[in-house]
Amino acid sequence: MSIVHGVIDDSDITARILFPTREKEPFLPFERFAESVATSRKKGDLHAHLGQEVVTYVLEGTVDHEYGAGVHDNLTPGSILVLTASQEVRHALTMEKGHTARWLSIVARLPGLTGLAPSSLKIRTPESAPVGSDGAARTSLIGPNGAVPSSAGLELTDIAFAKRGSAFFRLGHDRRGLVYVLHGTGSVDDHELELGHGALLENMSAISIQGEAGYRIALASVPRSGPESSSGGAGN
Repeated sequence: MSIVHGVIDDSDITARILFPTREKEPFLPFERFAESVATSRKKGDLHAHLGQEVVTYVLEGTVDHEYGAGVHDNLTPGSILVLTASQEVRHALTMEKGHTARWLSIVARLPGLTGLAPSSLKIRTPESAPVGSDGAARTSLIGPNGAVPSSAGLELTDIAFAKRGSAFFRLGHDRRGLVYVLHGTGSVDDHELELGHGALLENMSAISIQGEAGYRIALASVPRSGPESSSGGAGN
């Protein structure tokens, strides 16, 4: 496990990025992981993706998402967007006038384009999970048990501590993972991890997360070489 401090993106001062940076290369198959806090002065330009799965998870505020030729969707707090770009697609995020929003952005490399379903866009707003006996609420956002499936084999969970506690999470030696702190004070495997910082996880079967009330993290993982079956996972 290696600790990574988020840094302000040189090309976009509204984004705190874990990688890629001058110091940190992509953690493949993860190509990018960042958190953005932006105001209505920020208008995203349409940009292209190909051979990637792009995730936007809205933490606060409202964001307008433009997809392709003028298709718009409003993303509200808790919205999870998964854009699977088997073919080249274009999209952009734009702020609602007079408001501020905060969201996570994840880009993962698709394991291969052969046999994948056509490019697709899925948007869901799952209900928060109940608090478990260990004090943590685990809301599964993406993956087999999540609100949205993934063609990249990506799994994403929002973990929030309602009281002081310690929670255990399985990962697997065949997956690369990362945790990122969204709020509060706590640690991962006894390594203190604070707001805006993350930890890259490699060759770990499981991790333990300790947190005070209010500690909230995002836990993401993806197979090293893609999902066992990449066909049909992205179709509508």
